[in-house]
Amino acid sequence: MIKAIIIDDEKPGREITSELLKLYCPEVNVVAQCENILIAKEEIRGKQPDLVFLDIQMPDGSGFDLLEQLEEINFDVIFVTAHDEYVLRALRFNAVDYLLKPVDEDELVTAVNKVIEQRKTSQDKLNIKSFIEQHLSGSKKPDNLCIPTSKGFKVIKLEEIVCCEANNTYTVIYLTDGSQMVSTKPMVEYDEMLTDSGFTRVHKSWLINMSHIKEYVRGEGGVVILSNNKSVDVSRRKKEHFITELKKVFKY
Repeated sequence: MIKAIIIDDEKPGREITSELLKLYCPEVNVVAQCENILIAKEEIRGKQPDLVFLDIQMPDGSGFDLLEQLEEINFDVIFVTAHDEYVLRALRFNAVDYLLKPVDEDELVTAVNKVIEQRKTSQDKLNIKSFIEQHLSGSKKPDNLCIPTSKGFKVIKLEEIVCCEANNTYTVIYLTDGSQMVSTKPMVEYDEMLTDSGFTRVHKSWLINMSHIKEYVRGEGGVVILSNNKSVDVSRRKKEHFITELKKVFKY
C-alpha cells in the first residue's frame, strides 16, 4: 500500500483527488489532506508518505517552497497544476508526473502506475531539489536529460543526443557514440522538453538536434543528413518551421 498526502489549498480539489484515488487507485491510501504549507510540513514529517500530490500555487507559498523547506525528500511527487507550458515542460525533467486541473481519472491512474513501477524496480529517487534550483531559477537551460528506461534511468548530456525516433509509446534516442537507448516516455514529451534547447521536430516520427545536421537535401519536404549519417525525412508540413529554425542556428 502506498501512503499518500494531498496538498491543495482548495477543498474541492483535495476531495476530488481523494475520491478518484479511492475509485481507481485502491493501492493508494490517503493518510492526510493539507490546505497549506505549514500543515503540509507537519503532516509529511509525521506521516512519512511514499507519495505526495502537490499543488503548485497556494496562499502561503508554492509547492516548490514547501519542497525547499523540507530537510529531506523521501517520497515521490506528482504535481497538480493549472499553470503555463514552461512550468509543465520543466516538470517533465524530474517529476514522476504532473496532472492538470481538473484531474482526469485516466491521467491519474497513469501517474500512479508510474510510481508503482518505479517502486517495483527500486529506481533511485530523482533529485527534486536539484530540479527546483536548475529549472525554476531561469538562470540557465539544462545541460543534461534524465531518461527513464525499463531498468531505471540514465542521465545524458543534451549534446550527446543526435536525434529521437518515435516508436509507439516509447522513444528511441540515438547518441553520438553510435549507441541507442529506449525511453519509456513518448516522443511528444521530448518534443515539449527540448524545443527550447536546440531540437526541432521535423517529422511526426523524428526530433533532431540541430547542431548535428551535416546536410539538407531539398525535396517536397526534404531529407536531413545527421552527424551519425542517419537520413531523416522532413515532412512537408514541418518544412517551413524547419527552415526557420535552421536559419536561427546557421548562416543560411
